Amino acid sequence: MSVAPTGLKNIFREVLQTKSGKIAIIILSTILAMSLTVWITGSEEVVKNWNEPEYWIDNPRLAAPEWVSWITGSNAPRTIILKPEDFRKTYSEDPLTGQATIQLRTRFYYDYNDVPSEIILKLNVNATTRSLITLSWIKPDGSKLEVYRKDASRGSYLIFLYTDTDAVSSVKSYLSGINASPDIAVQTVLFSSEASLKSGDPKILRSSNVNPPRPYEAIISITSRKESLSASAQLDLLGRVHGIAGTDNKRRDIFIGILWGAPVALAFGLTAALIISFVQTILGALAAFYGYRVDEVIERLTDVYLVLPFLSLLITIQFIYKTTIWTILMTVIALSIFGTITKSTRSMVLQVKEEPYIEAAISYGASKVRILFLYILPRVLPYTFANVTVLVPSYIFLEASLSLLGVGDPVLPTWGKLIEEAFIGGATFYGYWWWILIPSSLIILVSMAFALLWYSFDKILNPRLREE
Repeated sequence: MSVAPTGLKNIFREVLQTKSGKIAIIILSTILAMSLTVWITGSEEVVKNWNEPEYWIDNPRLAAPEWVSWITGSNAPRTIILKPEDFRKTYSEDPLTGQATIQLRTRFYYDYNDVPSEIILKLNVNATTRSLITLSWIKPDGSKLEVYRKDASRGSYLIFLYTDTDAVSSVKSYLSGINASPDIAVQTVLFSSEASLKSGDPKILRSSNVNPPRPYEAIISITSRKESLSASAQLDLLGRVHGIAGTDNKRRDIFIGILWGAPVALAFGLTAALIISFVQTILGALAAFYGYRVDEVIERLTDVYLVLPFLSLLITIQFIYKTTIWTILMTVIALSIFGTITKSTRSMVLQVKEEPYIEAAISYGASKVRILFLYILPRVLPYTFANVTVLVPSYIFLEASLSLLGVGDPVLPTWGKLIEEAFIGGATFYGYWWWILIPSSLIILVSMAFALLWYSFDKILNPRLREE
């Protein structure tokens, strides 16, 4: 049976030579690179506005990932944002009435197999008197309808065309005029040919259905007194698929939450695991090396800590104080100063301190501190690192569990927070699988990487598992 290597450098070199170690390093390097990228290039504005609905208004609600349409071949609609610069503005005046009209006109090609999930019109009107606002819609087949008409004062407007009462009323009037069923939904009317509406069998009218292909056209008119009249508009046609990981019920991009959650998960897990492992290792070494009263005190404190209801105490503290994830981290460390690593390290140090080279160091007058930190601890540190690889995923799971119980960080977009909100939003019940499956898969993937790393350490350090 081969001898276990000594020294951290030699051990890590052997870890990198194992298949499980290589796979673990690749996974962790990818997650780490993702974490560093988002911290370096990402905007803190995303985190500050994570819980602000207005910030995400340009995203569709509960949209599946874009790659789903590639797999199913459904050609699901993507989001189309027509910004103010995409509108062609014309200004005209009527000298007889003293009124002016601003016309905002935009075009877009639409070749998807379904209608947009929502259409949102953002309108900003600046006028001295009330204005008449109209929105006309021209389809590729040449048919035209007035979608919206309202007399409004100056200000900013957010109009959801599918549900706005004025828009619904205008569309019903149009359907009545062409002798079509008034029960057809607004979105179906806007993206179906007039002939199919009349026949009672609405069909999506794509730009490519006419020859040559023609775009849809939206025309917004604002009429008011000519003094200081100005206006701008943005038209959002929100898709049914979005990004790499889809969106949640608050329109937030789940992939952004995953990106920002990665450094939080790794920082929380690694910091807790490293500090707790090293503190417990040092305490175990002190207990074994000094013995007597020091050993007795540390052993009894360890016994007390091991019987404490850890999770119950942590939940109670969080429920009372509603602290951030970093105070959660401090609480976890405080409740884990003594533990099983303390006892296992103590048993190893009891054997190591009896070895001849330790007795030789004592005989030539080396101080106890020198012997402990330079001769004994280096022998047990490899086992400490092996314990770290076990503890990291457990603390990542702990953060997710606390979030799922509603006592996690209330602000940061952590992986656990994503899963908690998916649970509250009924993701499993309503079939929004991407909302819960993707964050969960990341937690499992990171845990698997550390499990593989632990297996590599165990294979190298455990004499019974070492290859001949």
